[in-house]
Amino acid sequence: MSENGRCYREIRSARFPQGFPDRCDLTVIDAFADAWLLIDHSPSGIELVGLADDYDAARVWLLEDPAS
Repeated sequence: MSENGRCYREIRSARFPQGFPDRCDLTVIDAFADAWLLIDHSPSGIELVGLADDYDAARVWLLEDPAS
């Protein structure tokens, strides 16, 4: 279930889906060089709804109105 029953979207690096193992420059660069997971949170649960080829495409999806 989503945190507090809220609906929201999240993007995560496909290379580091659990978060960065460290915050060095090379790790951050590696994260942005790979695909991005598109994750939808709702009261019914968390769902992986897609994969974006790059960070810019992931940000567009993140900022879209989910109702449209």
